Amino acid sequence: MSLRLKLILSFITISLMVVSIFSVVAYISAREYTQHVEQVRLHKSNEHLFEMLDKSQPLLAQLQNIVPHHENRDNVFSIIDASQKKILPGGGFNLGTYLLTEVLAQSKNNEIQQGSFTIGEQEYLWSADQVPDSQYIIANTYLRDSSDISAFFNYVGSPLSTTLLISIWISVWAALLLARLFRQISEKNTQLEYQASHDLLTKLPNRASIGRSVQQAMESAKANHEGLLFCLIDIDALKEINDSLGHTSGDILLNQVTQRLKRTLRGSGHIGRFGGNKFSIMIKHSKTDNAENIRHKLLENFEPIYEIHGHSLYVHATLGIAIFPEHAGSAQELIQKTETALHTAKKLAVDSTIYDASQDNNSAERLRLTHDLRNAIHNEELQLHYQPQFDVHRNEIGSVEALARWIHPQQGFIPPDTFIEIAEQTGLIQSLTDWVLRTAIKQCAEWRDMGKYLTVSVNLSARNLHDETLGSQISNLLHYWDIAPDKLCLEITETAMMTNPAHAKKLLKELDNLGVRLSIDDFGTGYSSLGYLKQLPVDELKIDKSFVLNMAKDENDASIVRATVSLAHDLGLEVVAEGVENQVSQDQLSRMGCEYIQGYHIARPMPCDKLTEILIPVEKNNDAQPDKIPVNARSGNL
Repeated sequence: MSLRLKLILSFITISLMVVSIFSVVAYISAREYTQHVEQVRLHKSNEHLFEMLDKSQPLLAQLQNIVPHHENRDNVFSIIDASQKKILPGGGFNLGTYLLTEVLAQSKNNEIQQGSFTIGEQEYLWSADQVPDSQYIIANTYLRDSSDISAFFNYVGSPLSTTLLISIWISVWAALLLARLFRQISEKNTQLEYQASHDLLTKLPNRASIGRSVQQAMESAKANHEGLLFCLIDIDALKEINDSLGHTSGDILLNQVTQRLKRTLRGSGHIGRFGGNKFSIMIKHSKTDNAENIRHKLLENFEPIYEIHGHSLYVHATLGIAIFPEHAGSAQELIQKTETALHTAKKLAVDSTIYDASQDNNSAERLRLTHDLRNAIHNEELQLHYQPQFDVHRNEIGSVEALARWIHPQQGFIPPDTFIEIAEQTGLIQSLTDWVLRTAIKQCAEWRDMGKYLTVSVNLSARNLHDETLGSQISNLLHYWDIAPDKLCLEITETAMMTNPAHAKKLLKELDNLGVRLSIDDFGTGYSSLGYLKQLPVDELKIDKSFVLNMAKDENDASIVRATVSLAHDLGLEVVAEGVENQVSQDQLSRMGCEYIQGYHIARPMPCDKLTEILIPVEKNNDAQPDKIPVNARSGNL
């Protein structure tokens, strides 16, 4: 039975009940009112009889004589002797003990002497009054017409029927209105529930719904002694498509991926939109349908070209897979293991990875290090070490490179490659760079105040090149510490610059306008265009140490270094060679015309206080013996 019909029947039933109750109440009220009116009339009739009595004549004889003349079809009198408790002759209506009992009882209790009683099917109304100054009571009795009920309904039948029809009409109208309202509310709730549990673009279950579905599937699989495979698919090209072709094209790609996955699974698994560029797949896992086969089937979806707005696109995807019950016992744990597998696959640059317990250790350790690194940056618990860069022509330390060091309270020394990678991937690199710049420029000012005018080099990452506030931040720091802009050198790898050449060129020009020096770090290891290189406002090239280390033994490396020095000089740039670990390499670089050298042969990175201690005697030594290289003489101590 539909909700509408249920409401109509319910409202009609209620209307009939209300009308019926009203009719009964109205009938009872009408009877009570007519009874009251009749009894008042009977009392008045008694009082009228008393007015006709003559006090000079015998009272009982007068009553017996007058009463018969006052009786009619509506009034029948009875004479009662209260002292003798009996009804006397003279009245036309003798009801024996029925009337006598009720009259005497009320007279005894000093109550109003009126009432009713029934004999057989006849109902009598009576009213009794004490004859003044006597023991006699006159009871006036009225026989109520048995047709009262039918008369009542004859009288109110027409309005009652009209009321009933109106009530039924209102009930049906209200029921239909309420049913419509309930339907709209139900549809709205269904819509809201759907929106809360589904992705509006692909119409797939969203992340919250996926978690519940996984838990239910795991309970079912456990009861049936089955396995469950959960997979996360990361669409690598989505951000690039959104940025280059617009979000509409990205939405089309997501819908096309959805349709391909549905055709591949053919109802054998559950697809969800995990969020952003990630899809989830949940499939019952068995020996005949193993994870490797499923992996191949899913990856095949991304081999054909995707056609979007006239563009033919190859889309790459990365998969992370975890299996119940081998890898997890709850939905949350299974999803977390799958995310770990996906992260590992992306880190290793492979198409897919099935969860391995060793991955969790790395992930947990990485998570702890991320938390500790955030605190270390905020509390300034990192250290800056400085590695001297020796000026070959002036035979002195002309600049230093600032290098961040982290001594973890529990784990000790954390390699820079480790925590810098974490900083770049977790968004902490900007805070880390802010701290390095502030600390290095402050230290540069302190050395200046001691009479040591050194240039400080600071490394920038690819993410720093997207920081629109970098230029204003450096300008403010230089102004605050009153440092000449050319005493700050910013080192940027060619790989970082080539990630977004146009944006890098714009930022480098902004930094060049500040007057700071710009250096291309690790030159020779990237893929930069020489034609593009000449357009950049850089001041120096820094040859990667991989070419310098074996330069004395490998002529190919020596040729690369020689060609790089020659190229830099042709472009009007100075050259810094890092990785100098012996005198032979230093002499070769000097003959090639390299301006600056850096490496363990000159000095290892060291805290600022140790470098300061060395710089003071170095300058004194330079005054005494200017034709010697004092740093080289002390390199063993550094």
